[in-house]
Amino acid sequence: NAPYGIFGWQGVVPARTKKMALRLVDIVTRDLLSLSEAFGKLDARVFAGLMTDPVLDAVREECGGYWAMVLKPVLPIILTKVVKELQGEIEDVLDLPSVVLNAFVRDKIVLVELFQKVGRVELDFLVKSGFGFGAFLGLFQMGLWAVKPKPWTLPVAGSLVGYVTNWIAIKLLFEPVDPVKVGPLIVQGLFESRQKEVSEEFAHFMETKVLSPSMLLDALANQNEEELFQFLRRQLPYPI
Repeated sequence: NAPYGIFGWQGVVPARTKKMALRLVDIVTRDLLSLSEAFGKLDARVFAGLMTDPVLDAVREECGGYWAMVLKPVLPIILTKVVKELQGEIEDVLDLPSVVLNAFVRDKIVLVELFQKVGRVELDFLVKSGFGFGAFLGLFQMGLWAVKPKPWTLPVAGSLVGYVTNWIAIKLLFEPVDPVKVGPLIVQGLFESRQKEVSEEFAHFMETKVLSPSMLLDALANQNEEELFQFLRRQLPYPI
């Protein structure tokens, strides 16, 4: 499962999915949003629509086709009301950290897509800056070889060039955090300067890939089943 194994290879992000996902879950659930906020943004009618057919199938199986036919016209209205009530008690029946973590761990490509989508500009910068900085620092390596043409010169200089190139590129990505005026120029870390764009992309990704209505519905049906059952019994008339 290590990305640096001798007999195989796995991408660094997929190999570290659980560790990265745990950190991401901590950031999302502690700093960015609360469960009630996340669930409160869902459209109750859309969410109720996702539940209508499964509920009707369950009624048909448990109570017969007659009750399913009777309930069908009013069920969307009832379920919409239930969802709105659930939005106020969601903390008791759904574990948001588990939902986010499971979404990333269950399908590693989801986390890979998040990195590629949100950080595409920065990843492209790392590749292109490596060429420019590497060429510039390569002049230093060439000079060192001219002065000291020893066998150890090339590997030592090459290691330094690679390290310094990456160090400079990463510094330029994240520093300075706030805009700094240098003469006529405004200098800011590339990632920091894209905060609005990155935030929008991250929010859209989480909404469609991690906290979509269908995923939340699946989590509701399979987490804390007893608490959910008690809540539904208080809200739904027999025989639903």
